[in-house]
Order: sequence, then structure tokens, then C-alpha cells
Amino acid sequence: MSRLGRSFSIFALLLAIGATDANAQNALGNDNYRWYVGGQAGAFVFRTPLQTRGGIIMVGGHTLIKARKGGLYIAVEEAIGDNEQSSYSDGLGGTRTVSFNDVRRYTFGLMAFPWSGPVSPFIGVGGGIMHVVSPQSGGSDDPVANELGSTGFGALMGGLNFRVGGLSAFGQYQIQTVPGYKSAGAAEGRLISGTVHSITGGLRISLGPAREEW
Repeated sequence: MSRLGRSFSIFALLLAIGATDANAQNALGNDNYRWYVGGQAGAFVFRTPLQTRGGIIMVGGHTLIKARKGGLYIAVEEAIGDNEQSSYSDGLGGTRTVSFNDVRRYTFGLMAFPWSGPVSPFIGVGGGIMHVVSPQSGGSDDPVANELGSTGFGALMGGLNFRVGGLSAFGQYQIQTVPGYKSAGAAEGRLISGTVHSITGGLRISLGPAREEW
């Protein structure tokens, strides 16, 4: 075989390998109808009757089942504090001081991805349950505070998604509705008051298609 022929053969082989690799990358990069799992960390910003608004560290995990332009988002997160202070009315004209460390949050949302690409925005609406973990009064567990520390909420979410193949990085902002006032027997109040804000960033990886291919 002549040198020109060998060069042409090598070029054709490299072209075929490149085309195969490009097709594989395109298939991997297509995130329509895919199931993702991942983790995130950031700041949980809240206030209580005894504390002005401030932020504590939050970590968690989530799953995203994405269709073409929308998706279902489910997350479990833990905000990790240190001797956070709150209070509630004891029903006798006084208040009881409560301390706690962590706040646990379960969120679900319906997400919209207006357009696809390496960088794409997303928005979402949903809700969930927020729960103050093991509140204590006077150094012991307080069942009344435990009830007043749990609430449902509505939420709005938005952010940016950065995708490379089956791996995505994202930044997300979430705002929650104000917890309604609540009574627990004669006692009343909420351990967390006002709107709650959170800013998180994380990674998620595709586990494969979210539907069977036909």
C-alpha cells in the first residue's frame, strides 16, 4: 500500500472513531427523560422570635426526574445550627425559651426548563414540610415546642444548571411561605417565623433514562 493510501486509511479510521465518540457524547449529553440524583450544600436563612434573620449551613440530597421541558424534584436537607434560640407563648401570659440545633426540610417541586443546553435556567413551584429537630426547654425535650416547630410550606425555586454529559452542576435559590400561627393546647406560636430563604449549589449525576425506550 502506498504512503498516500496508508495516510488515507488512517485518516478514515480516525474520522470514524471521532464520529463514534461524538455520537456517544451527544447521546450522553441529551438530558431529556433522564433520572438524576445528587447532593447540595449552602445556607439556610431564617429568623425566630428571639433571633434576627441569619444563616446556618445546610446540606442534603435530591433526585430529579426530568422530561423534555419539565421535571419532578424531591429533596431532603438538614440545616445545621448551634444552640439556636426561639420561644412560644405558654398560654399563661408568659413565654418559654426553646433551644435547638438542626432544622430538617423535605421539599418537592415541579420544575420548568425553558430551554436546553450546556447552561440553562430553571424555575419551579412546590412545597414541603419543615421540622425543627429535638427542640429543648430547660435542658429537656419539649413536646409542645416539637409540635410548634413543624410546619408545611409553599415554595418558589429558581437557578442555573451547568451540564457536561451526564453530570450537572447547579446553583439554586428557594423562598418559602411564612409559617401560619399555630396553637398546641394553651400554648401558641411558631419556633421559626417569617419567610425562609436558602441558597444552595451542588452536583447531580444521571442514572440513565427515566422511561423505557421503544
